[in-house]
Parts: sequence; C-alpha cells; structure tokens
Amino acid sequence: MVSLWQDLRFAFRTLGKSKGFTAIAVLTLALGIGINAAVFTLTNAWLFKGFPFDKNNLILYLGSKDLSHDFPFGPVSYPDFRDWQAQAKSFDGLATASGMQMNLSDDAGLPETHRAARMSANSFQVIGQKPFAGRDFTAADGAPGAAPVAILTYGLWERRYGKNLSIIGRTVRMNGISTTVIGIMPRDFSFPFDGDLWIPNIPTPEDSVKRDARNMIVFGRMAAGVTVQSARAEMNTIAQNLQRAYPLTNQGFAPVVLTYNEFYNGPRIFVISTAMLVAVAFVLLIACANVANLLLARAVGRSREISIRIALGAGRWRLVRQLLVESLLLSAAGGFLGWLIAKGATRIFDVVTTPMGKPSWIDFSMDVRVFAYLVAVSIGTGLLFGLAPALRLSKIDVHTGLKEGGRGSSAGVHGKKLSRLLVIGEMALAIVLLAGAGLMIRSFLNIYRASLGVSTANVLTMRLPLPAAKYPQPSDQITFHDRLHVRLASLPGVESVAIANFLPTGGSSSFRYELEGAISDPQRRPSLSALIVSPGYFHVMSVGILQGRDFTEADGVSGTPVAIVNQRFATLSWPGQDPLGKRLRLYPGNAPEAWLTVVGLVPNIVQNENSPSQVDPLIYLPYRAKPQPDMAIVARTRVPPGTLGTAFRREIQAADSDLPIYNLWTLEERLQRNYWFYQVIGILFAIFAGIALLLASVGLYATMAHSVSQRTQEIGVRMAMGATGDSILRLVFMDGMRQLAIGLVLGLAAAFAVMNVLKSVLVQVSPADPGTFVIASAILIAAALLGCWLPARRATRVDPMVALRYE
Repeated sequence: MVSLWQDLRFAFRTLGKSKGFTAIAVLTLALGIGINAAVFTLTNAWLFKGFPFDKNNLILYLGSKDLSHDFPFGPVSYPDFRDWQAQAKSFDGLATASGMQMNLSDDAGLPETHRAARMSANSFQVIGQKPFAGRDFTAADGAPGAAPVAILTYGLWERRYGKNLSIIGRTVRMNGISTTVIGIMPRDFSFPFDGDLWIPNIPTPEDSVKRDARNMIVFGRMAAGVTVQSARAEMNTIAQNLQRAYPLTNQGFAPVVLTYNEFYNGPRIFVISTAMLVAVAFVLLIACANVANLLLARAVGRSREISIRIALGAGRWRLVRQLLVESLLLSAAGGFLGWLIAKGATRIFDVVTTPMGKPSWIDFSMDVRVFAYLVAVSIGTGLLFGLAPALRLSKIDVHTGLKEGGRGSSAGVHGKKLSRLLVIGEMALAIVLLAGAGLMIRSFLNIYRASLGVSTANVLTMRLPLPAAKYPQPSDQITFHDRLHVRLASLPGVESVAIANFLPTGGSSSFRYELEGAISDPQRRPSLSALIVSPGYFHVMSVGILQGRDFTEADGVSGTPVAIVNQRFATLSWPGQDPLGKRLRLYPGNAPEAWLTVVGLVPNIVQNENSPSQVDPLIYLPYRAKPQPDMAIVARTRVPPGTLGTAFRREIQAADSDLPIYNLWTLEERLQRNYWFYQVIGILFAIFAGIALLLASVGLYATMAHSVSQRTQEIGVRMAMGATGDSILRLVFMDGMRQLAIGLVLGLAAAFAVMNVLKSVLVQVSPADPGTFVIASAILIAAALLGCWLPARRATRVDPMVALRYE
C-alpha cells in the first residue's frame, strides 16, 4: 500500500507537469467513454429495464399469433382470456386491456382527445399498483350496467386540472357519457399503453361468446418460481386444448408469451442496440489507440528517466505498475468527464425523442447497471491503452537510454512500429463506422425519397373519433361526416376533402377473404389489408384511377357491393387478367359477407406502418358500406396546409362543440413522425462515424508529426545532399498513405462482414452497397491526406543547417 501510494503521488506529479498531454489524453478518453456510457444507457432502457414498478421483470404479455399471418403478436378474445384465467397456474393473476380514443370535455377547458386503456377491474391489483389519490377499480365497476368511472394519469391531472384534488368524485363527459373520476395514478405511471386515462372493461354479451372477436391484450404477473419458458409451455398446452374444443375459431392460432422488452421493442431494437454498442466500442478503441500513441511518443522523452530508475534498482514489474497507475489515472479522469458527457447526451436524446413518440415509461436515467458498466469501461480502457506502452518502455536498453535518451533505442524503434500498427487499426475501425453510418443514412434518405404512391404536398390530416353514445348508429355517423364535409370543403383554400379509416403508412384493417372460383381451405383462408374511404379520397391523394371508376355516393347504399383494388392485389389474385368485374368476399368472422365486385384499379399506396418499402395487397371499401366512428379527415389545400388548422378546428367545434380533434398534422409531418426512429438512428451513427473519423485523422496526424520530429536530422541530411521539397513531401506522404492503405483494405474486408448485422433494419439498400463503401473510403482518404499534409509541409521547411545539429 505504501508503494502504491507513492506510485499515485508520482503519477499525479508527472501528469501535472505535462498539462497539454494530460488534457488531450483525458478529453480523448472522455469522448470515447462518454458515448459508450450514453449508448449503454439507451440500450439499458430499451433491453434490460422493465417497467419502473416492475424491477424483477415479472409482468408478461400474452397474445395470440395467427399462424397464417406475419404479425408476431395479435389480440385475444374475451372467451379465450376467461379460459386462460381459469386454467393457467403460472400466473398470480391475469388481466386484459384494449386501447381506444376518448373524447374528454368539461368546464376545465376545450375538448381534448386522449388515448385510454380499457382495463379489466383487477388490472392494477395484478401489477401491484394503486392510485396515489382516490380509489382503484372494483369488480362492481366492471359489471354490466355499472356507472361509468375513470382514473386519470398524474400528467393529465396536473395539466388540465392544475393538481386540484377536487376533481376526484366530479363528473366529466367522456365520449359524451357522464363519467365520474375516481382516482389519480402516481407520477410517470403509464400502463399498458402510453395514454392518459383508464376505464373499466365491461364486456358486451357479444364479446362474452365470440371467440373470434379478438380485440384485447392480456398481461399477468408470474407466480413465484415460474420462468418465462415454463409459462410459455403451459400456455401452449392450454391453447392446444382450446383448439381441439373450438376448432372453427381457435385452429391456426397459437399463444404468444412475451416479456415487456420483447413486446414493445421486438428484434429491430435488439439489432440496432447491438450495432450501436459495437459502433461506440470501435470509437473507444480508436480513442485508446490515440492515447496509446501519445504514450508511445511520450515514452521517447522518458527513456532516460526510466533508464535511471532501472539503474537504481527498480524492477520491471515495478515500472509497469507505475506506468499503469498513470494510465488508470488518465482513464479515471476520462471516465468522470465521460459520465458528464453521457448524462448530457442522454438528456438531449430524451428531450428530442419524447415529442416524436418515445413511450413515457422508457427511462433513460443511469442506474446501478450503467454505473457498473462505466466503471468497468474506465478501468478496462486504462489497462487497454496503457499496458502495451508500459511493457514496451519497461524493456528499454539501460545503456542506450542513458547515452541517447532513447532516440534510436530499441524502445523507440519498436514503439514506432507499434504506433504504426495502432494507426492502421484506427483506419480500419474508422472505415467500418463510416460504412455503417452511410448505410443507415442511405436507409433514412430512402424512406423520405420512397414513393408512397401519393402526393404528400399540401395535404392536411387529422383524426376525429365520434363517441358511440352520441352517434350510435351508422346512419348517425354518415350524417355527421356529410355535414362536416360540406363545411370543410367550403373553406377558402381547400380544394377537396375526404375521409379514411387509416392514412398512408398508418396501417390498415385486416380481413380473411376468398376469391370467386378459387379453392381455399376454410381453416386457412388468407388475409388481406383493407381501407375504408369516402368518394374523392384518391383525388385528395393525387392518385389516378388506372382502370374503372372511383366510388360514388351511391356505393354502399344501394346496388351491387363494390371494391377497388390496388395493383399488387390484382397481380397476385388475377395475374395477366383484367381485374374489373372479378369478385371476392370477406370473412370478418366465420360467416362470409356479400360478394364484392371490383370496379376500379389504383396504383399501389404504402399502408404498411412498419416498413415504407413494403407494399401490401390492398382493397378499398366504400365508407357508406362500412361506416366507422373513428375516421381520419384528409384535405388537399391550395395554400400551405398548416395555415388552415385553426379554421378546421373552428368548423368542427361548430358542428359539435364536444368533439375534439387530434393529430392535426400535414401529411409530411405525419411521415416524419412515423419514421423518427430511422432519422434518430441515422444521426447517431453519423455522429459516431464523425467522431471516429476525427480521432483517426488526429491519430494519423500525431503519428506523422512525431515521425517527422524524430527524422528531423535525416531530413536535414537529405536536403543537404540535394533533396527537393517535393521529394521530402512525397517521402512523408508515402509513409502515411502506406498506413492508410493497409487500414483501408483491412477495414473494408471487416465492413463487408459486419454490415450484414444491419440487414434487417436497412431500407432499400444492400449491406454491401458499393456506392456507400466508395463514399466512405473517399471521406477517410480525404481526412488522412489532410492529416499527412500538415506534417509533410512542416518537413519541407526544415533548415538543413539546424537539422544537422538537431538532437
């Protein structure tokens, strides 16, 4: 301990004397450690943390998977839930939830639309949470005929009611129904959706008996001693029993049991998180290589000191320990600054992504796991960049070191070789990062350049849910939308107005179907996507009818039931044939609907909400045939659409003062919100690549500058013997370009292998895209040329007379 204390004091004094070296080394390490800690904080929140109130990750999500469909997770019917609840022994309790939009209106302000969770009455008991004010749901609240009640989030209570507890027990209007507020949940609590309200689920008589009415998710708390694997095995057994008991509704459906992270994040987040951790690890390795190069350069000046200490009896391991203590002090200082960088970076990331749609329960705070990672990275970094220089310096030739101060000694020669190897490694890592960033940026640009099949300019969109209590019948909904259409279409600056149940890239409804004349297995009918639209929808979206006609006001009211299909559906269903006049019918349940006659063919419009590059087979149904209470309004404008928001709000309030609207965005804003994830990840990869490029260029510059300094006498001799400035410039450049070339070859080979990791998250770009690799290589070459040019120019200015006397 005494000798360790001596080493610490000596290290402090030594680093204090070299303030410039210490500052550069600490800042370099802080950058590498900081972004590593920041990315691990994000990954920790995405992949390892559960809900803030579920520290042991005991809450599981249960769903059903349609084996004929690609979706990994689907809803559950109420009868299936009751069977699961009665038979499953792996859970202390099971509960249900389904999402819905709720119109809230009272005298506290203008009407608002909030996302609500319709929960079974035992939900909060299952997850072990209670309101901080008021009461929880009871079994009576979920009974048929019960008085409507609701629980508010802390955020809604604070924002709308000014944290006034008198709201508890008061009556407000929710979807036009008088509802009593009975409780307020704790701050930052949001489950299982990122909404503002909870209401009890009161199953309808139809829900209680229809096993094919799948419209809710199930969640439960694992019982003591149960694992996720054993819970899945039990649920599979129960599902097999239900398939045998109810083959018409349950055949082809399998249970899905997922953890919180699996349910909300999926495999895409895992791939991205892994790629980001690898990327920042590369940045840290480049930072370590830079600091190791600084230590090697500094070792030349310390060779006389080390030689004296060896001559006085210091052993090799004593010297190694002393040098490693200095390295660990540097990494500790870098770790502290890196912690500050990580805190700031995660805070900025949180602030930027929250308005874009980041769920409120994702917590980017640093917990024990993050601090342990930070400490481990800081210590590991100190050992990584300090060990090689320490071992190299401890092997110094004492006689040469005392005589020459290390210049020309074996430590200096071997150190130069090691320095070049480190630079080559930096170049290789930098090109991998540049290639990865290029592919992610290309994906992001492809999303925005991708043809969605519609014109996004001058389109205003919004959603308008009609409460069932006030508009219970389809005729009521149609009458309201007809009246609103007249009001909105008459506004100055509005060209045309239409409605649809989903907007482009916003998803679609799904139905099983059969084609007329086709032989299909009743148990394995395929699924297709469907959109319900009003006449004029294609005109608003600037989509031309390729064949046939658009919908009319008569479609869905009288005459033959009709549909319009997109090109992909027509090609898959009737290849090489004219789709007009063909017929199909939908199966919302077990019984088929009437045959639909195809009256129009339209271009492909992207509806898939997960991938902008995927065009699904799609049919369009007339709104009057299938009226929906929750529809989106779309309007093409002659003026900037953002200027009409106030006018649209005014007209809707005039039509119904209790109706709020939400998601009032232009279509371009909506697309940006849909794909914010790609934008943020692309920016992050670009930042990582930029830092890596900067560090690698600085590393090459430092190595070349040190090399020129060490070769000053040699350069003087060459110039004294007639060497020109161009030949000296070429000499230095060739040395640097040799390191770059080797690093580039090794890096490109590694990049081709590593980029396949990103394959699942790339959009319309190959992991081996040659254009990206060429651009990345050109950027690195340009940066390396700059790093070589400055030392080379300095070399051409060496005075031969001064250089010949140089020591």
